[in-house]
Amino acid sequence: MPTPPGRRQRRAGGLPDALGRAEIAAEFLRRNRTYRAEHTQMQERIASGAVAQSAAETAFARRWGLSFRHGAG
Repeated sequence: MPTPPGRRQRRAGGLPDALGRAEIAAEFLRRNRTYRAEHTQMQERIASGAVAQSAAETAFARRWGLSFRHGAG
């Protein structure tokens, strides 16, 4: 039987296919217009040489509360 629209399918074992904190945060930022605009602006400033890439990315990550685990992925 097909799953009704708007309803999540369940994984094997009957557990819902839920998102974790990282996935929810990434989706929030992906949909956030201000975040996307500031990310584009940062990339443009790096490309033009107005700011060093590492400095721009560090400031951007700090402003948006981003942190990445080393070796993740």
